[in-house]
Amino acid sequence: MPVAGGFDQVHELPPGGPAPRMADGHPDLTGRWYPNGGGRMLQAAYPIDPVIFRQYDPKATPEEEPSFKPATAAKYNNNVPYGECDQAGTPSTILEQMNQHAPMELIQTPGRLVMLYEYPLDVRMIYTNGRAHPKDPDPTFNGDSTVRWEGDTLVIDVIAIDTRLRNLTGPLGRAWLHSDQEKVIERFTRPSKNYLIYQVTIDDPVVLAKPWKSAARRWSLAQSSNDEWGEVFCTLNEEPAEYKKITEHEAKTKGN
Repeated sequence: MPVAGGFDQVHELPPGGPAPRMADGHPDLTGRWYPNGGGRMLQAAYPIDPVIFRQYDPKATPEEEPSFKPATAAKYNNNVPYGECDQAGTPSTILEQMNQHAPMELIQTPGRLVMLYEYPLDVRMIYTNGRAHPKDPDPTFNGDSTVRWEGDTLVIDVIAIDTRLRNLTGPLGRAWLHSDQEKVIERFTRPSKNYLIYQVTIDDPVVLAKPWKSAARRWSLAQSSNDEWGEVFCTLNEEPAEYKKITEHEAKTKGN
């Protein structure tokens, strides 16, 4: 008897053959990607093999906790309270999908890479035309990006990330604030048709005792032709302070 949702058919994807390439010979990163091995939207409550969910094997490639300088740990270690909507930005949006499970869509054309994130709604425009960082870039939540290719790996160098953005790096709630000297190095590799590998290094000489490096996290290519883009919002009424106002208003209303 078929299982509702087709969860009995969910399995880890095979490599699927070689990665497609652009006219210049570099891998084409274009695709709709999920932060798991199943090529579709998966939530933690789904009755499938947990191995399919994970982006990396913590036994084979453990991911260290960030190492803070003693003098700055209390100031910058800033976990996310449950229920708050955090600002989208780099590298938090892509790293938090280990918990949020939302897809990203990449569109690669000559001269640029468009990065679309379904949750939290975010857009990055990465220019691959050899541009350099401005001498005095204005801080933004996604920062200023330059790129280079190291073999088949696209390396994105990011600076000028707004210091109000928290780095959301792993287990739910783990986060820290950063200084204006933070530098993020992202690496995207497409080893085969069905898989994309993402790894990031965060260097902040003010906050961290040493750079923090993520495990190499895998993403899988959407397998359904009916898999289309959606919008997911984290609305203000989900934040604790706003929710408190709502419940207090409801209590007063019932009292009248």
